[in-house]
Amino acid sequence: MSTVNVQAVRNAEDSVNYVLFGNDKKYREQLRSAGMTRAAAIALSMKNGSTNPAEFVAQAERFARALSRKNELYSYVLSFHPDEFDVTNQADLDKIRDVAVKLVERMHSADYLVVVHADAVGGHGHAHILVTNHDNLTGKCLRRYTSWKKGLHQLNDELMREEGLRVLPDPEEPKPGWEQRRDAFAVGGFEQTLGDKVYAALTDARSVDQTAFEAVLDEQGVTLAITDRDGWTYKMRRHDNGRIGRKKASTLTPEFMAETAHQLFALHAQNTVAQSLTTDHHMDTPLPNKRQKKTPTKQLTPARERYLSRERGERQLGG
Repeated sequence: MSTVNVQAVRNAEDSVNYVLFGNDKKYREQLRSAGMTRAAAIALSMKNGSTNPAEFVAQAERFARALSRKNELYSYVLSFHPDEFDVTNQADLDKIRDVAVKLVERMHSADYLVVVHADAVGGHGHAHILVTNHDNLTGKCLRRYTSWKKGLHQLNDELMREEGLRVLPDPEEPKPGWEQRRDAFAVGGFEQTLGDKVYAALTDARSVDQTAFEAVLDEQGVTLAITDRDGWTYKMRRHDNGRIGRKKASTLTPEFMAETAHQLFALHAQNTVAQSLTTDHHMDTPLPNKRQKKTPTKQLTPARERYLSRERGERQLGG
């Protein structure tokens, strides 16, 4: 079953960089130097025929600047249940991209970038759909399908049924994960930076339990505080004033709260055990030693039998 979250975006460059390269500076440079992205599947459509993400960003910025629009893009995240698509299967990832393209083309007559990720919390396939805030037919800003309650839910379900995919049994607006929420915070601000660090620690395979998770958070300069009143709260030193800032997990995203986090810890632990068993199996299997040669058994002929009898008799006399 699929859900769609939508968020207005003021900074097109930041959103495009995030979906293509992530938020870790070192990882971004590695991808760029290798001419790669973190996209598992991708589609880009522009009225001028360009297939360059940088041109997509520049066009969104030009429209917003020329027409005095505060939002350069609208960001949609189309997410599926983990058992609906296999994120290790490229055909499934391509299918997610194709469904996302159909969805955005039904929503708008605008330039768009679709990027599929296979590394989400819980291993569910999802597509980021970035749409320029400019209708190529009317020349106006986007007005339709900018809210779950204003047609987006109905359009999504209609498409999913056509594609033979499941729909949500409850039309209630889906709870947004971090990938859906990060564009709601100021680019490079305390909340977005903190959320990116928590997300990185939460998806780290080493976070197999709460203790390990806190150790990985510590590497990011983040600490976890737990109280009966606020539940889980994350703390980090702010860059603007040097003080320790804090945000409740529920304020950032439900994904960072205890219940969801512990579910992910269990998943990481299962994967670690599975990898360990596979490694142990290979270690226990003896490798063939090509240098060892089996000594052939000599056939006991009558002549050899007489020779061995004489040899035994001589040893007995000598003894």
